[in-house]
Amino acid sequence: MGHIFISNIYWFRTMTTPQKLFSILGLTLVIGALAYTAYGLNDAPVKPPEKAVVLGEGSGPDARVAANLLDPSTPVRGPLRTEELKHIKLTDQDGKTFSLDQLKGETVLVNFMFAGCTSICPVQTVGLRRVHNEMQLDPEKDRIKLLSITIAPASDTPKLLKDFAERFEIDKPTWRFAVTNQAHTDELSEQFGVGVKPLDGSDQLDHRSLLYLINHEGMLIQQYRGNVVDVERLKNELRVVDQLGRS
Repeated sequence: MGHIFISNIYWFRTMTTPQKLFSILGLTLVIGALAYTAYGLNDAPVKPPEKAVVLGEGSGPDARVAANLLDPSTPVRGPLRTEELKHIKLTDQDGKTFSLDQLKGETVLVNFMFAGCTSICPVQTVGLRRVHNEMQLDPEKDRIKLLSITIAPASDTPKLLKDFAERFEIDKPTWRFAVTNQAHTDELSEQFGVGVKPLDGSDQLDHRSLLYLINHEGMLIQQYRGNVVDVERLKNELRVVDQLGRS
């Protein structure tokens, strides 16, 4: 092995400068290819985005690319448009009925939760509360909204969701908590890739903690890990997407 190494050094010294440059370039490409193979984010190919719609460091153009960048356990179908879900009627904590498609014109950050959760939901809610409160959203001026949809429609009534919002001091017009029937809950879970499943021996539900950003056109353009809420990034990107919708 040592003899081969010494021979290679002698061979490199006898090369002309252009030959050295081409050799170094070739070696760099080989190392890069090996690194990509070993540490690639996902084995599946990524379809090129339709267009980049989110500005700022760390942002993604649509749900497919965002899913690949964040490397979730299962892929999210995208890009998702809320007009495909206009048949699903949601009821918020104040008893008002609406659909996701009726939120067009607003920038909406969506998460899925349930009031009886004892693990990630309360932690995520506190993180989102920081985002909401620090942005100081004005319902008369701002078109940025937060929407929390329960995955436990059998138990989470509008009143229980209102109690949940009041307990966390977030019962505001700019943050809605909503419930629909079980069939539509299952459909939303499938469309957003929430992955709901009951935990054996308890009343708890296992589900993915991703956050979903929907722009003013009703298109899902980004998703974020939600077990630890990136407050500063969300504040920045919500404002950026909102300004894009105004321009």
